[in-house]
Amino acid sequence: MRSRSVLRRGGAATLLGLAVAWAAQAQQPPQAQSPAQAAQASARQGQKFLFILFWKEDNPVTRGVKQTLDAALARRGGQAASVLVRTNDPAEKAVVEQFGVSRSPMPLVLAVAPNGAVTGGFPLKLTEQDIAGAFVSPGTAACLKGAQARKLVMLCVQPAQGSTGLPGGVAEMKADPQYGPATEVVTVRADDAAEASLLKVLELSPKAGVVTTALLVPPGRRLAVFEGPFTREQVAEKLRSAQGGCCPGGKCGPGGCCPGGKCGPN
Repeated sequence: MRSRSVLRRGGAATLLGLAVAWAAQAQQPPQAQSPAQAAQASARQGQKFLFILFWKEDNPVTRGVKQTLDAALARRGGQAASVLVRTNDPAEKAVVEQFGVSRSPMPLVLAVAPNGAVTGGFPLKLTEQDIAGAFVSPGTAACLKGAQARKLVMLCVQPAQGSTGLPGGVAEMKADPQYGPATEVVTVRADDAAEASLLKVLELSPKAGVVTTALLVPPGRRLAVFEGPFTREQVAEKLRSAQGGCCPGGKCGPGGCCPGGKCGPN
């Protein structure tokens, strides 16, 4: 079965590596902010995207990436800001560790949404198409943030017409001592044009009058979809099925993908 993921082609490995580094980071005591930390705080407060250019050497490649970034963002008005981080600058050690990029190919541009989710990682080269693709919807950013924290994400798509409460299974998952702390709930409306690309990527076609809930697992792969009401046990069964097989969802792809072409229990 083809995997549906909020991570676009080419960015999954980069963002998954960042997620692992980010999730493992211990909380540090308050200290004076570096320029990059101040830029992050300002971007959050102003609800802007932040593009961080990590670099080691001032060479033609680095200068070319910076030129592309500056030109593209200049045409974006006030949507985004940028900051440069020299990775061997002691003042920026915390930011380098925050994103886990000390051994990454340089230069490296990371796009960070207002909520702190990394929406794009571009090593060595950068195009205007890369930059444009990093501007994601609030719903996509929320899903990415949950996935990068190594959490389950329950994306609830509200119907276009009327007001419908969330399925009981959502509250059951959040109340569960095992699943609750590891679950994030994201809500969008089916008629929100800004979220159309998210629904398309995840191949969601919400039905009128009911809430469609997509269960996403790290690094943002769609594991299951529930139309209308569901229970915590139904979600748990989907998770057990995925863990019981050696293929996504516990199912083999065409021709088999497990030893001997046989997957584990579904």
